[in-house]
Amino acid sequence: MKNLLILFCFFCFTFSQAQYNQNAPWMETINVESRAKTDNPVQFQEVVNAFNTYWETRDPNVKGSGYKPFKRWENHWGKFTKEDGTLPTSQELWNTYLSTKSNATSKSFMADESNWVPVGPFTHTNTGSWSSGQGRVNVIVKDEVIAGTYYVGAPAGGFWKSTDNGVSWATYTDLLPQIGVSGIAIDYSNPGTIYIATGDDDAGDSVSVGVMKSIDGGLNWNTTGLNAGNTPGSMNDIYVSSTNANIVWVATNNGVYKSIDAGTTWSNTNNTQGQNIRDIKINPQDDTIIYAVSSNRFFKSTDGGDSFTIYNSTSSGLPLSNISRLAIDVTPANPNLVYVLASDNGNGFKGIYRSIDSGDTFSTIATPATVGDIFESTQSWYDMAFGVSATNENEIYTGVLNVWKGIVGTNGQATFTNINSWSAPFSSTYTHADIHFIRFYGGELLVGSDGGFYKSDNAGVSFTDLTGGMQIGQFYRIAVSKQSSDKMVGGLQDNGGHAYNNNTWQNYYGADGMDTAVDPANSNIYYGFIQNGSSLYISNTSGGGISGTVGSPEDGNWITPLKMNSDSELFAGYNSVYKLENGAWVQVSQNFGSSVDVLEIDDINPDNMYVGINNALRKSTDRGVVFSLVENFSNNITSIEVNTTNNNIVYVTTSGINGQVYKSIDGGLNFTNISSGLPSVTKNSIKHQSLHSKNPLFLGTSLGVYRYDDDTLAWELFNIGLPNVDVTDIEVNIFDNKITAATYGRGVWQSIIPTELAPTDVKLLGLSGISTAIECDANITPQVEISNNGISTISSVDITYSVDGTDTVYSWIGSLASEATTTVTLPQIALAKGTHTFAASVNTLNDAYTINNNSEEKIILANASAVVDVVNTFETVNEELLVSDDGATTQYWERGVPTGTVLNDASNPTNQVYATNLGGEYIDNTKSYLISECYDLTTLSSPIIQFDMAFQLELDWDIAYMEYSTNQGVNWDVLGTASDSNWYNSSTLPGNNCLNCPGAQWTGQSVNLSNYAYDLTAFTNESTMMFRFVFHSDQSVTEEGVIIDNLVVTQNPLSVDEFNTDGFSVYPNPSHGLFNIKTKTPEAFSFDVYDVTGKLVLQQKNVKTNNNQYKIDITSYASGVYFLNIYNEKSKVTKKLMLN
Repeated sequence: MKNLLILFCFFCFTFSQAQYNQNAPWMETINVESRAKTDNPVQFQEVVNAFNTYWETRDPNVKGSGYKPFKRWENHWGKFTKEDGTLPTSQELWNTYLSTKSNATSKSFMADESNWVPVGPFTHTNTGSWSSGQGRVNVIVKDEVIAGTYYVGAPAGGFWKSTDNGVSWATYTDLLPQIGVSGIAIDYSNPGTIYIATGDDDAGDSVSVGVMKSIDGGLNWNTTGLNAGNTPGSMNDIYVSSTNANIVWVATNNGVYKSIDAGTTWSNTNNTQGQNIRDIKINPQDDTIIYAVSSNRFFKSTDGGDSFTIYNSTSSGLPLSNISRLAIDVTPANPNLVYVLASDNGNGFKGIYRSIDSGDTFSTIATPATVGDIFESTQSWYDMAFGVSATNENEIYTGVLNVWKGIVGTNGQATFTNINSWSAPFSSTYTHADIHFIRFYGGELLVGSDGGFYKSDNAGVSFTDLTGGMQIGQFYRIAVSKQSSDKMVGGLQDNGGHAYNNNTWQNYYGADGMDTAVDPANSNIYYGFIQNGSSLYISNTSGGGISGTVGSPEDGNWITPLKMNSDSELFAGYNSVYKLENGAWVQVSQNFGSSVDVLEIDDINPDNMYVGINNALRKSTDRGVVFSLVENFSNNITSIEVNTTNNNIVYVTTSGINGQVYKSIDGGLNFTNISSGLPSVTKNSIKHQSLHSKNPLFLGTSLGVYRYDDDTLAWELFNIGLPNVDVTDIEVNIFDNKITAATYGRGVWQSIIPTELAPTDVKLLGLSGISTAIECDANITPQVEISNNGISTISSVDITYSVDGTDTVYSWIGSLASEATTTVTLPQIALAKGTHTFAASVNTLNDAYTINNNSEEKIILANASAVVDVVNTFETVNEELLVSDDGATTQYWERGVPTGTVLNDASNPTNQVYATNLGGEYIDNTKSYLISECYDLTTLSSPIIQFDMAFQLELDWDIAYMEYSTNQGVNWDVLGTASDSNWYNSSTLPGNNCLNCPGAQWTGQSVNLSNYAYDLTAFTNESTMMFRFVFHSDQSVTEEGVIIDNLVVTQNPLSVDEFNTDGFSVYPNPSHGLFNIKTKTPEAFSFDVYDVTGKLVLQQKNVKTNNNQYKIDITSYASGVYFLNIYNEKSKVTKKLMLN
């Protein structure tokens, strides 16, 4: 690494610039390369304007349209603009890096006390995403000498190496100034020698600083002669000669560069200079033959790359017009074959061409007319990959949106099959959308996409995701729980919302994850936007699944700001400020005429709100109703922070590499610049650390994190262990004294922050003794853990605790030394059946800070014991069950009379049921539970559970099933299987069309109330057994849902086999007392009649019918609901009787 720094200090820098992919269609009007060499370089806003003009007549919402890749680039590089409107060159960015490192080693005002550690995601679990992934992969190379070794390059996440076939990964490029990689080459005569082509060739997420070289297997890196001072703007494919290890070729946007001295010097005087070479391949048998393609032309060299011939004649068989991108591949199965894939000027599929004479002539083997649209998108300028099998010369693969497999027949024409779908994450063939890389090694097919690295060993029949272990997530924003930094949720580029809880990352929704929030009162509730604020995804289980969705009131910015105040009210910034109320966005403020960029809410007084719109700062003192302009800055606002101890102090950061940090001490009326000492880095996010007299500030920048306080009045690096990567967002948690940083390429990192003790301060650490389970006959004994966060000994603490809002004060007397902790046990509390909230706060004399005095609310589900053999008809309030909804925006499982168009079997006004929606269709993205009371099965020898149910559910996509718990709701398991008689009707496993299926469920429809029963004999030792009906809907299409009636756990007299419900009927029903049983066969049966208390009122054994009919008379009994059990030696069924 020392050599790297020394070499770079002597470089003569030139023009490589952070411009956008010049093959994008809107770039046609901007001549980037020629203008870069003049005194009129392209300005950032010119590119944005060209993009906006292009999209005026196109639909940006079409999947694979190319809209999103540009918006990512615009969001990232818009923070880097210089005062003249241009973007910095590689030289300028590198100079900033060098000055930063130089300042870090000089005398500092304060020691860097940071100790950053990676948090991930290294792996994740998909709990709700329709396009699950972890991070973009640009290139994958297998080491064909060292067994089990693979190398991966990420656009902003560096170079990764695995030596155990992709089971684990390590990176060694974190201290390089640029950690984007688009090409990797191995010197097979010395496998420890590796070259990387730096930067992000496809989307420009990072600039190129040339070719870098390692001679120790990637552990350390040095520059080559193609470096930050003379590198072209981008580069991709790179190869080392198999016959002469000193020869290296690399494809760049300024032609093919060749080195004959192992990278020391480079040249490109070979007829490709000035050409944007997107792909090169070496003839598998003769490395003096090299093929290359620019955006629209094919090149061939027969002298090892010293010169190239450009194919400009139609006689070649290749198209010469209506081309925007070409890709090539070759195969050792036939070294004379060359394939070329082409996209048209609209960036859609144009054709595939094959040469059987080493690239001299080509024939067309596929066009849209013969194989259809195998691209499925119009963004080939961003992602277009092509590969040929290494063992079958006629087997080819394309990748744009998905991977397609083609077979070239004996007639010279290809046929194609779509082998996967980007929206089927549980399919065995799944790869994330947007394919950037395809390559074969023997029988291994390697694919790199926006979601990671996928490998197939069976020609695409199935893929294995090998991304696990690579921390390459590109985060836009992060939100951390107030109670613990171990709970957080963030938004990733093209990989949706990733939630962290219990040391596990869960991908709970897809698309581009954006701004996020965690409820300060309940850290299990996460919120996350996707691009433009077009949908809000809610999880009530810390990312365990999607609990609800909310559509947008209008289009917001690419990153639409989302903010929750200290009262758990959620706000979003569109053209107006909106507040989430009852599952919908309600406009609060005036229309600003432009989208809100930044939204900030005062933690101390949530009536104070700030918005940043371009360079204008506006403030509201009435919780967002009216905003007034308070300041115009010279640059656009990137972040706003209200001091969490003194809300008169406000901080603002602005955009551009020369952006500033400002401070106000009068609530935003006047600002002073406090940027002195900061290098030319972007100022992305600023946060204040409370509970500290020096008011520390932390600043996330394009080169790490800086710290500032009122003592030093200077910015110092806070960066030990943190990679050289863009820090897009930071959060400070004073309860566990941690700072969390979200990065654009290296995931999430955390560090401990320096703290100080106040003279007197008590801190509430947490609550215990309150089970998150469902308490049967609940009596809780809460415990409060407190600590002395001050210098002085504490002798008394007042603990105020509440159940459902009713406060009780408990006084603790004792002696608590400085930094000591103690646990206080509160009096026992008896809870009635239902849902309760418990909260607590602490206070002591002369308490310095109140911000650390309150607990998170705890939700308690208190249950009651049920009586076996008693049928729950849900007719009265006393028969209500517990309902738990995973954050649903509308209450589900409601009791009453069903009035749906289809589900209305119990429409008699005295007959009530539980339904997902009594009067209509359920909503999307809902997971709800209807929980039974606690049953003691030890009193029954052969217990069964029975109920009546009707349902109308979107087949396979929306489902219902029953779960059981034997430990008061701590764990739940699915009850039964689809093979059990008279039970589930579906055994579909999670896959393409049943994302939420557990493998045993009800789905589709059965719209008449039917009886269901399950044998519980295996649970006769359980004394507190509970059951719950689970209803789970997906993201679209609704039906009327589920209705449940007549729930009972009872003794099974004979069998729980299903009785043929078509074999008999009961009429009239309702009746004044005379009911007729009509059977289809003369077979004898028995019946019992019970009232709603479970009392037997009538019984008849071995009934023989007259003309298949039998009359029941219960006219002497009171009006109400009765239950008729009909059974024979083989089966049993229950029917409800209504006696008027």
